Amino acid sequence: ILPTHSDLYKKYIKIFNLKGQEQTIRRAVIFLEDWQPGHYAEYLNTPYTNWLAGSTVEWTYDAPHMAANLGDLPRYTLQITGHK
Repeated sequence: ILPTHSDLYKKYIKIFNLKGQEQTIRRAVIFLEDWQPGHYAEYLNTPYTNWLAGSTVEWTYDAPHMAANLGDLPRYTLQITGHK
């Protein structure tokens, strides 16, 4: 369970020299497999369930989000971070 939080991107900001430009950072999650019972995600106070493999969710650097796996099967995702 990853309770609701916002990411800090400290290392990313340092690597790409983005101090003061944090608002350009975006993150995406790609669900690699179809949803299974017990899998849950929430982005910007919107719950996500019943996703299909390849579905994506994207948010800005400071958006609150959370994820949990209370099911019997692993929940695989791919996380991508970038900036404009």
